[in-house]
Amino acid sequence: MSSPTVVLVHGGFVDGSGWKGVYDELKSTGLEARIVQNPTKSLADDAVVTRNVLDTVDGPVVLVGHSYGGAVISEAGTHPNVAALVYVTAFAPDTGESVGSIIDTFPKDGPQPPILPPVNGFLFLDRAKFADSFAGDVSTEDAEFMANSQVPWGLDAISGTVTDAAWRSKPSWYLHVTDDRMIPPAQQLAMAERSGAAITDTPGSHAIYVSQPTIVADLIRSAAHSATD
Repeated sequence: MSSPTVVLVHGGFVDGSGWKGVYDELKSTGLEARIVQNPTKSLADDAVVTRNVLDTVDGPVVLVGHSYGGAVISEAGTHPNVAALVYVTAFAPDTGESVGSIIDTFPKDGPQPPILPPVNGFLFLDRAKFADSFAGDVSTEDAEFMANSQVPWGLDAISGTVTDAAWRSKPSWYLHVTDDRMIPPAQQLAMAERSGAAITDTPGSHAIYVSQPTIVADLIRSAAHSATD
């Protein structure tokens, strides 16, 4: 089987530029990578945009999702080019589930994503709480920039349900991030175990793909080698 192409899918409130460090790490070891720039208005639209990118790739794909991007790859990952799925502290909904329905299961006495009430159908995180919740191991300057450059996250994205969970038919890997304050580690682990994913544990924040790109790239490389041997 030919060397896979890695396709990277960002989560809510951010865009694909956050993958730059992971992209550089992958390229340095000879893996081709592409980044999906999803509008994050609805899960259905984001799945279409992701599939459009997958259509342009000749050969196998390792499809990677961070946070809400995990829902996108669960929906779009049934594409025939996809050889493996990698979840980076991500939601991994089953068929009929949404990111919102999973958030509703988070322990009420634990950290909660500081999502503000919707405005005109879109969500944002509280800028004052962004660094602590999303980017605890990112520099102060970078966390402030991320907080002030948030991408609106549509209500149809958080409530969109997966129609056919790709992890039920594709091999999966999961980066379980133990200091995450957006998706509680226990919920991460439950989703990873349910999906049958190969699990790697690491300390770090929800923004580990920004703060520690080598750890993320190492897991992607492992998935690429295993899925395409």
